[in-house]
Amino acid sequence: MDFIAIIRSLEELLYEVMSWLIFYPRTLWRTFCNPAAVTAYSDKEQNDLPDERYTDTLSPPLLLMITMVLTYVLSHWIGSAEPMATTEVGKAVTDSAKNLLLMRALIFAIVPLVIAAIGLRGSGILIDRKTLRQPFYSQCFLVTPFALLLQSAFAVYQLPGYGGLAGLNLGLGAFLWFGWAQTGWFASRLKISLRVAAIWAVAAITSAVLTGGGITYLVAKSL
Repeated sequence: MDFIAIIRSLEELLYEVMSWLIFYPRTLWRTFCNPAAVTAYSDKEQNDLPDERYTDTLSPPLLLMITMVLTYVLSHWIGSAEPMATTEVGKAVTDSAKNLLLMRALIFAIVPLVIAAIGLRGSGILIDRKTLRQPFYSQCFLVTPFALLLQSAFAVYQLPGYGGLAGLNLGLGAFLWFGWAQTGWFASRLKISLRVAAIWAVAAITSAVLTGGGITYLVAKSL
């Protein structure tokens, strides 16, 4: 293998990872403060060439994956208890940080997938690999702050003292923000009023959370 090629690959990898220190908080802050602008930006970026997409932010799936890593580290720092495995499948998942992170990421990725599909059906657009990509990427942006707040709420809830109350309030804040962001998204995509969009948002979030919760329950039963 060409040694120079290896060095150049390492240079690119180092630059990419270090750039996350700037682009991760920037993208997260933009998403949290103005979700409508971020989702519109994501839809526009999908029309660019692959190498020219998300040049001033992180790509939505990467943003979600990094958030899963950060919340995993936060849970360990706080001292949150990990699930105890009793089966071979469960041990394969919980004994490896990589597998546990992958499982969490896949469960949370169900949420943007379900809501994106509901948005397409509401627009009367046939769901295929091409049409699903744009709303899925937009939803990954919106799910990231929700996942960050919700995972943090789970971790804080286990703290002694007022941790339970703080965790409940943080979790409630996560759902309120997510509902507000989804209301704007459905209003823009379906060209409907905010009142009707709020109904769509509640129904979509409920469907996505129930789907993700059901998968989580099945995974937990296998541990």
